[in-house]
Amino acid sequence: MMQAVVLMEDHRVGMAEVPEPRLQKNDDVLVKVTAAAICGSDIHIKHGQLPGIAPGTVMGHEFVGVVMETGADVSRFKPGDRVSVPAAVWCGTCPACRRGQIQYCPNGGVWGGGEFFGKGLAGAQTSSVRVPYADMCLTPIPDHVPDEQAVFVGDVFSTGYHAALEGRIGTGDSVAVFGCGPIGLAALVSAWQMGPREVFAVDMFDNRLEIARHYGATIIDAREENVVERLRAATGGEGVDVAVEAIGNPATFQQALRSVRRGGTVSVVGLFPTPVEFPLNELAYYGVRLNMGLGSLAHMPQLMGLLAAGRVDLAPLVTHTFALEDAVEAYDLFENRKDACIKVILKP
Repeated sequence: MMQAVVLMEDHRVGMAEVPEPRLQKNDDVLVKVTAAAICGSDIHIKHGQLPGIAPGTVMGHEFVGVVMETGADVSRFKPGDRVSVPAAVWCGTCPACRRGQIQYCPNGGVWGGGEFFGKGLAGAQTSSVRVPYADMCLTPIPDHVPDEQAVFVGDVFSTGYHAALEGRIGTGDSVAVFGCGPIGLAALVSAWQMGPREVFAVDMFDNRLEIARHYGATIIDAREENVVERLRAATGGEGVDVAVEAIGNPATFQQALRSVRRGGTVSVVGLFPTPVEFPLNELAYYGVRLNMGLGSLAHMPQLMGLLAAGRVDLAPLVTHTFALEDAVEAYDLFENRKDACIKVILKP
């Protein structure tokens, strides 16, 4: 048995003993978890906002670790290798995977996502995890990339990059990122890789805005300014070329729609727990494109390469580190944004 963070009754998380995993198929590996992170969607799960996730489910889908054991068909990895694990696995052979849309693989699943999202895969906020489709999904971690940065590649960095990519950012574009949590900051960093002339960062928390400023963004404090008016004024009345919604807030979504120029693009990666109104009667006349989705993990090797080359530094996102057994305290700090928390790492 091993200790794990599990979903409890009454919208709580707690520590419990769960069985250690074992290899089940020849393409499996066992990974010893060396760092796991708490994600905003873990808070949605805690409050019952995602379907089909029952009490007793092990939490967490952001993690890195060391290969302990490999199945007979695994050829790319061996015991002792450091690996970044994606937030969701994919088979590589189904029609969706062959189209390159691995995020829609019907055979994959999200760690700790229950039967609906996870196909029974246990979460990663624990000591060890069985990883299926290992050769297909795992990304090696270079020796000089620390766990505290590599842990972002499997979800936060990949999702932020996907948001920027789906925005179709071009050289010289203006971009607005709504929400400077971990995903929004990763989208901001990713946007700069695509050559925009200016990136605006919109938020209501000083610590998040300061990190966005550190990354070169023009910050907009939504507590003090009319965001739509500010963005339109900054772009000669047109609106930005690309807006990224990285919160999952209906009001922010409306701001993003009204901040983009005619023919511009709104890229949505925020996770919305409730339905959202879309003003199609207005925006259909303006040719605004809307791209949405939870993000693709297909770019993990390239993003790890950016970290390895020093092109991107995600260290400012990690504000707190806890031992795994202190996870309940860590969840409270993260959920309630105590002590200027941005991202929490758990160390088994």
